[in-house]
Amino acid sequence: MTPMMLSRRRHGALVDCLAKQAEPVALGTRFTLYRPGPCRNGQVAHPHLDDCVLVHDFARTEIDNNIGCHVADELLPFLVAAQPLGDADDEPVNEQHLFERLVGEVVRSIDGNERRAWRLFYDNTLAALRRAGERDYSADPASAPFQDFISDFAAIYRRVADLVTAVTPATILDAATCFGFLPIVLATSAWAPAADGRSPPRIVACDLNEALLSLGADYARHRRLTRVSFVRADIVAPDLAEALSATTPFDVVTAIHVFEHLTPEETAAALGALWSVTARRLIITVPIEAIPDPRFGHRQTFDCARLRALGERTGAHCRTFEDHGAWLVIDRAGRANH
Repeated sequence: MTPMMLSRRRHGALVDCLAKQAEPVALGTRFTLYRPGPCRNGQVAHPHLDDCVLVHDFARTEIDNNIGCHVADELLPFLVAAQPLGDADDEPVNEQHLFERLVGEVVRSIDGNERRAWRLFYDNTLAALRRAGERDYSADPASAPFQDFISDFAAIYRRVADLVTAVTPATILDAATCFGFLPIVLATSAWAPAADGRSPPRIVACDLNEALLSLGADYARHRRLTRVSFVRADIVAPDLAEALSATTPFDVVTAIHVFEHLTPEETAAALGALWSVTARRLIITVPIEAIPDPRFGHRQTFDCARLRALGERTGAHCRTFEDHGAWLVIDRAGRANH
């Protein structure tokens, strides 16, 4: 259930023709949904959403990860509510899959070359992350901007960078990396400089989604980030080290907004697998929610108490705190605990 996606900026002539010929189903701040084609038996048709056309008005400078905010808050609720417009035997809407497809369709619609479109998405997102991460609103929290996806993750990545820098690692693993923004930020940002003249750390980003890994790897090659690599690996598998081709554990392992996507059984397996490849510090952070958000594929909720109980299973030094979510930091004995 994915309507055709057009960019008002890129497909202006087509959009003008569509507006003259088709009836808008819904109007939003960034999206318009049309139902092209004639009415049936003189009545207004309610077609399957696959037969509709979506028009967005994002400029090229706005093609970044904040597209997800608009899809999640504006577009997805309407499309989920409009599910009965399809055939009676349609499968229920999977909000996460629909969300992911719609974000991808917006990105691809902005340029005739898909690789160029995704590189634009990475360039814009990473530039916005760096701008947001360089601001310090601690003295005046009220001056902080609206917390969109990029602002939230800039704060999270900045805290990760501080926790990573404290350990001065030679190697880092980012588990379930998604687009790979964190590894790229760590590889390119002044947030986490190499200490004492040491070489920058080698960073491995792993995920199960080969399409996302391909996007991250392409961007890393494009920007000549030779110390970042992308590997397909399942973090709940007991042979994680073998899948990563890791002969030695990683100094730091990060799992950023990962555990809320797992079942309780998978959570225990993932913690064991990630801890087994951690030499010094494991960093876990999750959103704090009243209920799991189905739009993003969340399956369970956490708070600091639950994270601490999870970390104590390792028998190592644990600490928890809140900062744009709940955090768990686990250190091996004799390692940095600050």
